[in-house]
Amino acid sequence: MNQTQTKTPPPQNIDFTYSVNVVELLKQMKSTIAMSTYQSGKIILMGQENDAFDIRYKEFPRPMGMYANAGKIWAGLGHGIYQFANFSGVAPKLEGAAFDACYMPQNIHFTADIDIHEMEYCKDELYFINTKFSCLCIKDPNSSFKPIWKPPFITFLQPTDKCHLNGFCTRDGEPRYVTALGETDEPLGWRANKANGGILMDIKTNEILLRGLSMPHSPRWHQEKLWVLESGKGALSYFDFEKKELIEVASLPGFTRGIQMVGDFAFIGLSKVRESATFSGLPITKLPKRVSGVWVVNIKTGKIISFIEFTSGVDEVFAVSVLPHTKMEMFDFNSDYSKANYIISNDDIAQIKMPESDIERAAPLFEKGTDLFNENKKEEAIEEFKKALAIQSDYLPATFNMAVALGDLGRYDEALEILQEVMDKDASILETYDSLGYVYYKKGDFKSAQTQYNTILELDPKNAKAKNSLEILQREENAKS
Repeated sequence: MNQTQTKTPPPQNIDFTYSVNVVELLKQMKSTIAMSTYQSGKIILMGQENDAFDIRYKEFPRPMGMYANAGKIWAGLGHGIYQFANFSGVAPKLEGAAFDACYMPQNIHFTADIDIHEMEYCKDELYFINTKFSCLCIKDPNSSFKPIWKPPFITFLQPTDKCHLNGFCTRDGEPRYVTALGETDEPLGWRANKANGGILMDIKTNEILLRGLSMPHSPRWHQEKLWVLESGKGALSYFDFEKKELIEVASLPGFTRGIQMVGDFAFIGLSKVRESATFSGLPITKLPKRVSGVWVVNIKTGKIISFIEFTSGVDEVFAVSVLPHTKMEMFDFNSDYSKANYIISNDDIAQIKMPESDIERAAPLFEKGTDLFNENKKEEAIEEFKKALAIQSDYLPATFNMAVALGDLGRYDEALEILQEVMDKDASILETYDSLGYVYYKKGDFKSAQTQYNTILELDPKNAKAKNSLEILQREENAKS
């Protein structure tokens, strides 16, 4: 299979290679692959732009389970579940090539450390695997999690990862199948027989459909078949309900975990594993080479049709999602885009009117700059004031505060230049004279400062602020003499 290779910018320290047809595949599908990797602390977006492979890295705390559907992405990050929403109105405004989706945080549910594995949304609930407590859960607003099912061999729910419950999928709109690495009620008991102690279960009947699996993960109901990844063998298989056995469809060169099935294609996550306490004895450790990345398999033929391989920097893949967007972006809760955009329900939209006039659009930037100024972050405050003035050049509060910030930083010439531009536009604005007086005062040019404050009194003889400033100047001059 032909390959091309490229490298990321040096700060990423990630190298990768990919099959030459991956660009055309994503282009035809009009899709982007999203992949989580807790080892590298990233959600990686892989797509195409102008017939070239496009990859972007999004830093998040310990990304694990991930599920995408209907303009939402749910991700287990750190010790919580983050829900991202597609702010479709933001996408066309992003810099660069045309985006058709932009995902930003919508809410966060804190779960504490429960090792969130696979999840899926159904019956108006987000169901997720709580691996540490060996149970399937839903979110509850008043608790970290609400258990709704546990394997019958688990007596008490304890944060000891007894059976390493990990995979989960629905069938016909209800929770149905799970995978676990062991059938045990002992703390970390699954480790004793990890090479072939895995199970596939039907949670509707509590029936164990199959035992003796090698680290099974990621069950999926697709095209009227129950698919499963037997990770310890690097295999994609489906369960034959009549024969009560797995039928292997494809063998892959890595630890298979995380899968999204789209039509006849399976997008499968592969991880490198080395001989260690966790992975010793697995069939795949005998392979001469093990890889990490995303492999695409035709489930009708079992043939590998495309791949993206990370040759350095990313050794494990946790979850894989295929999203129906030609080019998408994703931001965390610290981004300016996340702070400045809103999703409003249809019931409330009639009450909302977004800023239209210059002053309405400039005011929030001024407020942000003022907050930064009060936090003594004056360089950042200046940038926000500049943004406000770019929208409305005669916005005096922004001009005044920026002059003060520049003066406090000793950047007097810049402050004077900005104020002089305002003065050239309108010499009757009292606040401009006041700002000039303040900057001259900071420079130690008391005479020029007095001139500015006296000009204010000529225009407004009762101006208390100007009188007070002149009194301060006079006291400081007297103190020097």
